[in-house]
Amino acid sequence: MFVPERNLKDLVLYYVKAEERSISGLTRKLEQDGFRFHRLFLTGYLKALTDVGLLREKEIPPAKVYTTSVHRTRNLYEAVGDRVRAVERDPAKGSRLCVAVLQRLFRRPVFLRELGECGFEVTAELLSSPKEEREELRKALAGLGLKIPSNEPAYLVEDRRNDARDQVIYGVLVERFGMKDLVLDTKQARLEE
Repeated sequence: MFVPERNLKDLVLYYVKAEERSISGLTRKLEQDGFRFHRLFLTGYLKALTDVGLLREKEIPPAKVYTTSVHRTRNLYEAVGDRVRAVERDPAKGSRLCVAVLQRLFRRPVFLRELGECGFEVTAELLSSPKEEREELRKALAGLGLKIPSNEPAYLVEDRRNDARDQVIYGVLVERFGMKDLVLDTKQARLEE
């Protein structure tokens, strides 16, 4: 989840990842969602993100269009989404698995925007979190600087043993921290006497 006051980078990457955008298109989209930035500030910021390799810039006269760079590091939501899609081809089951993974990691219900950042949509199989629980969670996250609209739903899955969920979490951690060489791929079989 992005933190606009502290992390404009994640906010810009979130919008540009969905579709390539010009400076004016990005400015309009940000304003529609309640984030006001001066166009010159945003232009400089996009240039800086391009310089460090997070964005790619291409000229389509008279505008410059920005898209995400293939060399940038994926965030947690993208990594989880990719892993879930590798394990589960069915979008409905993938949505449910994605919520299970994030719920296990964060020990809380998962908001709609978090599911969207993983590349999944809500399905009928997902349970909606009770309103009281969502409100309590919103207040707790607001204390951390995360602003969640009061009408945004949050979802839960029944917490039980889930090998697919655990496999996704394991895969994300091993990949993120480059621990593949430390993982034993096979187990030695023992013969009983």
